Formats: sequence, structure tokens, C-alpha cells
Amino acid sequence: MRRCMLDDLLAGAGRLADVPPALRRNLADRMIHEAHAAHHYMRRFGRPHPGWGNGSLMARALTETHSARPLCYASLAVMADAVARFRAGNLARGHGLSLWSALC
Repeated sequence: MRRCMLDDLLAGAGRLADVPPALRRNLADRMIHEAHAAHHYMRRFGRPHPGWGNGSLMARALTETHSARPLCYASLAVMADAVARFRAGNLARGHGLSLWSALC
């Protein structure tokens, strides 16, 4: 059974809370794509990516230090939207983690 995506969303949202709201969507998209690339790196080389972690969104979000600011709902919404858009794109292309395979 796949581990809870909520932990990934919360870690990502915590990282987003450190940047101005105008930059959050781009950072969320970048973190997801870097986590995806780290996942492929991990599968190929059998070890975590040196800068982006083991392929999980949580590992990617925690690779950069961030303040201990409280979680804001706006950051969580941006992170959830970024994951949904990434998975919808995968569904449209017919590969990888798609929206329906992991969220329903």
C-alpha cells in the first residue's frame, strides 16, 4: 500500500510558506518535477539523488532548509493543485502516476 500523500503535501506546503505567494505555484511545480526526476535517479542508481532526495515530494521539500512558520492553507492549496495538475498531465499522456491511479 502506498504511503500517505498527505505527508508529502504538508511538507511541500511548509516549504511554500517560506516564499511570497506569487512564487509558490512555480516552486511547487519545480519541486514536483525534481522529485519525479529524483525518483528515476533512485531507480536507476539505487541511491537517493544528492540534491533532491529519494524521489518523494517530502524528501524534495525537506532538502532545503526552511523556517518553522505555521502551515498556511493557501500554501497547502497551491501544493495540492500542483500535484493534481502533474497527475492530470500524466493521465493525458497515458503514463506514470496519473490522477486517478493514486487519488481515488
